[in-house]
Amino acid sequence: MSWCQYDLTDLVSGTKMSVKDDMFVSVSNAFSNFAVLMYPFKNASSGGQKRCNLRYNTTDRYVHSVAVVGISKNSANGDQFMLVFAAEKMSTMTPYVCIGEISKSTCINHLQCTDVAPAGSPQQYFLIAVDSNGTFAYGFSSSFAFKLDIYANTMALNLTTNDIWPSQGFIPHAIDVADTWAVIAGYGYSDVVKKDYATLGCLIDLSVLKNVSCLNLTYETTYLIPSNVVSYNELYELSVSIRGQKILVGVQRLSTFVCIEKQRSSLNVTNSYQLSYPDATSFGRVVQWADDTSIAVLVDNPYVTPWSTSEIFVYSERSVTLTTPVFAFPNSQQILGSRLSSPSFSRFGITNGGNMAILTDTGNILVVPLAPAGYVSAWVDTTALTFVFYFRQQLCIGGTYKNHSSLGSCQICGPRTMNPGTLLSGVLQCIPCSNSSSTSLCPLASLADVDSSKVPSYSQAVAYPETSDTTDMEDILLINVFQLSSDSRCLVISPIFWTMITIGICVSILVLMAAIKHCGCENFTKYRKRAKEIFKHTDIIGEGEMWAGGLATLSIFVLVGFSYWFSVSFIRRYPIEEITGPATFACDHSLVNAQFTSGLELLATPKSEEAQPLFDLLDAQTFYLTVELINTGFPCNSITAQENLVSSKYLSLAMNCSQSIPDAITSVTLPFPGHGTTIQVNMTGPYWIGAVRLCIRGNSHTNSNIALLELDFCQFYTTPNEAIGRITSIPISFVKNVNMTHALSDSDPNIYDGIWIPTFSKVVLSDEPYYVEFGNYLRYTSSLTVIKIALDERPFYIKNIEQPIVRMAELVFKAMLFTSLCIELFAFAFLIIKLVMIPVVRWILFLWKILYWKISKSDIQDSSRESKLNSSSSNGSQKLMLKLATDLTMVNETDTSISYRHQEGTQKKYSISNIELDSSTLISRL
Repeated sequence: MSWCQYDLTDLVSGTKMSVKDDMFVSVSNAFSNFAVLMYPFKNASSGGQKRCNLRYNTTDRYVHSVAVVGISKNSANGDQFMLVFAAEKMSTMTPYVCIGEISKSTCINHLQCTDVAPAGSPQQYFLIAVDSNGTFAYGFSSSFAFKLDIYANTMALNLTTNDIWPSQGFIPHAIDVADTWAVIAGYGYSDVVKKDYATLGCLIDLSVLKNVSCLNLTYETTYLIPSNVVSYNELYELSVSIRGQKILVGVQRLSTFVCIEKQRSSLNVTNSYQLSYPDATSFGRVVQWADDTSIAVLVDNPYVTPWSTSEIFVYSERSVTLTTPVFAFPNSQQILGSRLSSPSFSRFGITNGGNMAILTDTGNILVVPLAPAGYVSAWVDTTALTFVFYFRQQLCIGGTYKNHSSLGSCQICGPRTMNPGTLLSGVLQCIPCSNSSSTSLCPLASLADVDSSKVPSYSQAVAYPETSDTTDMEDILLINVFQLSSDSRCLVISPIFWTMITIGICVSILVLMAAIKHCGCENFTKYRKRAKEIFKHTDIIGEGEMWAGGLATLSIFVLVGFSYWFSVSFIRRYPIEEITGPATFACDHSLVNAQFTSGLELLATPKSEEAQPLFDLLDAQTFYLTVELINTGFPCNSITAQENLVSSKYLSLAMNCSQSIPDAITSVTLPFPGHGTTIQVNMTGPYWIGAVRLCIRGNSHTNSNIALLELDFCQFYTTPNEAIGRITSIPISFVKNVNMTHALSDSDPNIYDGIWIPTFSKVVLSDEPYYVEFGNYLRYTSSLTVIKIALDERPFYIKNIEQPIVRMAELVFKAMLFTSLCIELFAFAFLIIKLVMIPVVRWILFLWKILYWKISKSDIQDSSRESKLNSSSSNGSQKLMLKLATDLTMVNETDTSISYRHQEGTQKKYSISNIELDSSTLISRL
């Protein structure tokens, strides 16, 4: 039964490690060994560390606790180190204390041991500590206490607990020592009569080990179980840490730590914090001052991490809540290597210099030195086959900074600031991003000021063309042939414009012919006659009877010629896939000989034999995924890819990776195993991602009239001023897009081509709400960043049909109809001239002549009156006027007769009796 109370594998029971800035000691009863590290926090350039393993010189020893003295005061060259430990002889249950001295250069040691209680006095709690001066060692148990002069190896005091805690039944569980005083946390009677236990904190005067002042640290509504208080129970663990006049006491059972302040000879509780993390099995078993204003607390199983089942949370003493840890250790920048296999932390200690040492449940030791501003202590050799693992000071990684000394990680740069990670000195403050344009990408944790315009999104998905309102060839001809525009280019190519110019030339010729006839130029008469003969032969309007119709025919030729040119150019603009330039023959550059229809059809619908090969090619096309991680520091060796299967099973995928450090871009390319699968890209490391661009590409394939188009699209994902979340899922849905192009000739086969069109859903990219809700420190509790890309196919496809507006045979027929239309238009114009314009002109001329005769008559009458007054000349004047009137009448009759005779070809007879009558009346009056 005596052996049962000594659990040789339990590292939690008692204090099995002790640390100062110049020395660390841990004890393993299982291996009967002391692990001693001298100058554990000194770097290699300053001489490095020295490790010694001190084996027990007996098998009959169980060490309860150990305390570091440090460099011996008797050592002239700093080669001698000292420690003390409290132990028992297991065979006789005799408690004793030993002073050990070790040589740094040789690891030779010797012990001086002293019994402190008689045989048969087994101890559940046997604590030992050394004052800050390294002069005395103090031991406390449930039955005795002592003060040991280390260098004299003599007992200055050796008391029973009744001398220290009279009538309180006090059982010490934890101790920390200052220079002349100490604080012991334990369980004692809150009611001496009822013997109800309470959690007490007691102030000890180290000079006499008396004059104890105790206070109740917690107020509980349930009673403590005596057997758990007296015998060792991990749940009832307590811890104490002193910094100046401030004391911390951790009460694991209540997930609480209490802040106490020493006021002369008494203690006063200033704050009490009770925190309960969702999955934590232990909180506050060990508490330590990280510095003068920061508190470090050991927490078991707060979150699932790949490094350990325990974490050390560091809080500001003025802000202790579930969401306000300043940092947690380990973290993404301070990982634990695979050699430890997710350990649990048994103990940890932080020295007055701010350095930290951790003892794991398997006896492994972590040595974490304080890192200055701009640096972080990181584990370099994560697979070393040893039991001591040293953290080394390293520069803050890209995208982070650190402006003070601490044990924790570097903090991420804020928006619009960056750290490229290539500087040779520590970054105390991030560099402002210089680019202020709208395309500047400089969010949280940036390594570079990236121009997002250099990594744009692009897609092959375009709106299928819509058929214009006019799809009849005759309408298209009429619109484009009889169109005039103020645009100079449109005017130059307008058929009606050149037709009007031709008409103007013809009118000029007509005027010239009329001038030659009326001027009586004999030299040009024969040319006029020959021209009339030629124009009559070209007359298609009057069927060769009118030489003026021949002139109009020239205009018809111009108009019809331009329309033929337009028609030939128009029919060539098919299909649109083969059109390389604008329609220069028309004002509308987008004019095409194509009409379009589009719709959705189910994939389950049977396909024609002509179209089925295209669907087979689409189904067989291999997708290649490229994931571009933008503004990140993830190297290629930290990235893996997998295809997710059912449950948690997956298949690893081969990939190609490249990294551009100046651009802060890492690119990964891999093939998709199928069109309906989920690809997961895993990035392991302490970096963040500013943006992601996904590109999916596929090779083209052509087989006769079937063409699988090349796939190439990219989608850019970012969130303003924030980093991409640690786990991001991006769904992409694909739709088959099938284009059917009818042949221009009925004898040619139809052409099919197809391409996959992606559809992107809006996704949540940022974890910022999570950090706001649960604490910013969580940014650093995971080093795994995951991007999942899920592909699926829609059960329908898009069918686009393209066919010509007009084919060759139809175009020839339409051109013939248009030619006849032009001829009829000009014939109609001639008819209008004959029936309307010429009679109107004649009537205007007639009215003008009447007006002229009236004016002439008035002048004659006025002349007659004047002749009566001048009798001498009246007879001569009357004769003269009579002669003049007669001559004018004859001229008028002659002109009228000529005009009427000229119209006999079209009008067989035209009566002029009224005109003659008027002329006769006028002459008789004259």
